[in-house]
Amino acid sequence: MRKIRTKRESMAMVPNLLIFSVVWYILLIRNIISEKSIGMSLMFLIAGILPLFMAVQQIRRAVYFRRLHREVMNRPPKRGRIISCNKAFCEVETREAASRKMAEYKLIIQMDDGVSFEPVQIESEPYSWPVYKVLASPEVDVYTDDSGWHHVIDGFHYKKHRSDEGIFKDNPWEDGLGNDNSRIFNVIWAVLLIIFLISILRG
Repeated sequence: MRKIRTKRESMAMVPNLLIFSVVWYILLIRNIISEKSIGMSLMFLIAGILPLFMAVQQIRRAVYFRRLHREVMNRPPKRGRIISCNKAFCEVETREAASRKMAEYKLIIQMDDGVSFEPVQIESEPYSWPVYKVLASPEVDVYTDDSGWHHVIDGFHYKKHRSDEGIFKDNPWEDGLGNDNSRIFNVIWAVLLIIFLISILRG
């Protein structure tokens, strides 16, 4: 089971960006060697830097927040219980300066405040996928930083099998169809890579 990472800790797009860059530059080098439209090749050479830059930025951001989370987890945790999950959509800019909708999920967790021992609710950082679907138990560990405002959630209990009953039942009104374009985007991305690979093999 993959480790559950928050949206800011995730490097999900890095492999796609790196593979795309490698294929892009292989095709570009072939064109330069065959002396076909050198000027155009130089333009594409510069354009190919963009996905590499995006990959580096995502890696730097993920490493930074993973380090912060490790520091917070040096403190003793409190027990919490996931009681619900909020789903929202945000606009994300693509390489083509367009935008697409992506879903993000925030866990609502109930825990004792440690002073009055009254139950309080906190909200997790956003995740890019519905993490509750792989959990066998709503019980989690909650780590809080010195400010008391930032929380790190860990200590998840995973299902042994995908078919096992989860902590929530899927809500058809909440899931809907056609709201999250991330799968469509991944399919388009895969098709582009296949086309590039076919071009290389034919060359």
